Amino acid sequence: MLYTQRQIEACLKEAYSFENRAGWEKEDLPVEEIGSVMDGDQVRIIYVDSEGNYWYKTFFITDHGLITEYEKIFGRPRKNHLRKG
Repeated sequence: MLYTQRQIEACLKEAYSFENRAGWEKEDLPVEEIGSVMDGDQVRIIYVDSEGNYWYKTFFITDHGLITEYEKIFGRPRKNHLRKG
């Protein structure tokens, strides 16, 4: 489905942070990027999962390209910790 910019902005109002998908037990559902919303130096990429839930990731525009919200706050990329089981 193609979304208009107005529809994408409406979806953002219902969206949850992508990082919280596990808390909603939705981390295993496939997602599709549907668009983005810009506000100043902030970009939110909007996704929809296979159940119709909306999710977003936040990025910031810098002189060096896009960085994550985590990078903006802490000054470094997030480390991915893999647990050995």
